[in-house]
Amino acid sequence: MKRIITVLLTALLTLSASAQLSDGYYRLQCKQTGRYLAVHNNYVNKEAAKQTGQIDLQSLETIDGFDNIVNDPGSIIYLKKTSKGYVIEAQGFTTESKGLYLKLTKVNDAYRIYSDLVYNGVKYTRYLRDYQSNSGQTYITTDASKSTNWEWYITPVSASDKQYFGLKGDVKVGKNYFTTIYATFPIKLGSGMKAFAVNSLTESSCSLKDIGDVIPAKTPVVIQCAGKDASGNKVTPLASDNASVSGDKLNGVVFCYPVIVGGKERRKNPMWNAKDYDPETMRILGEADGKLCFITVNKADYPYLAANRAYLPVAKGSALNITTDGTTGIVDIDGATAINADKNTAAAQQQGTYTLSGVRLPENSKPLKGLYIKDGKVIAIR
Repeated sequence: MKRIITVLLTALLTLSASAQLSDGYYRLQCKQTGRYLAVHNNYVNKEAAKQTGQIDLQSLETIDGFDNIVNDPGSIIYLKKTSKGYVIEAQGFTTESKGLYLKLTKVNDAYRIYSDLVYNGVKYTRYLRDYQSNSGQTYITTDASKSTNWEWYITPVSASDKQYFGLKGDVKVGKNYFTTIYATFPIKLGSGMKAFAVNSLTESSCSLKDIGDVIPAKTPVVIQCAGKDASGNKVTPLASDNASVSGDKLNGVVFCYPVIVGGKERRKNPMWNAKDYDPETMRILGEADGKLCFITVNKADYPYLAANRAYLPVAKGSALNITTDGTTGIVDIDGATAINADKNTAAAQQQGTYTLSGVRLPENSKPLKGLYIKDGKVIAIR
């Protein structure tokens, strides 16, 4: 019986399902509360089931506000329909490996999601419910006495839909915005975006390699954004891809779930799932002296590595700021970072001076201040 309980707990931890839906990525939003489900931990409390089979999944959060989950890979859940029911995959976990399949019932424009539990020879049907405690914590429960919030909108994740997945440009260098991401699913970038791996590293600098517009699953990368807001940086989760990246020096973590009680860390709590930031051996993407760098940050302000983000592991004694000088696709000119024009364009392959948009300047003309392509190379006119 303990195995049955454990299987159900583990499966519900990455919740999301829908009736007669095709395979794909979805978001799950509670109809009654408006909060979104997000997988921010993979802890399973094997002792949580009571004699009645009720389950509280406090490590599985519900988040209020679309802006708070728009760039969160934990809110992107893959549904796969099988002959036995729905399989759920999120943040590297799949219910199929546990042999558990979820069911659902359509109620008007929403769904009730449930699974059957056998405990002490008695069969129970338990529904997914959004619950908010007196302390304000929001999480998932199956206890009907705690919550009547048990209907869920299940919406496909699409760049053309209101439930899009977009990245936020949180590092500004010159006029450009950057961020990092580490997701367990492959991603296709939107227009005006680039993805970079770190392909070489010294104690003071590193080089970035443009890997194209598809980021393989579990690949930490630096993203050149099209702008600051997520609405301008829409990306598409992919079910599969054939892309791969070798030699990447970046690393990443999936979860950041420290347990803090009364302002104190509770590291022995089994729910603890956070990796400490070490300023001696880790650098975070940032800006220093007008350049894109991997920087050292204040541990008091940044005690743990952020979930689903990339960081740069370095040797002890490395520079506090690791510059990205000598990168492929990003060049630093006069302290401002600019995107290198596509070297494969006709303008870059011909002799002469061109604007970055590919317009050739008249011979013997004097360009205004700015960036240009001359004989296939980017130059700065001061």
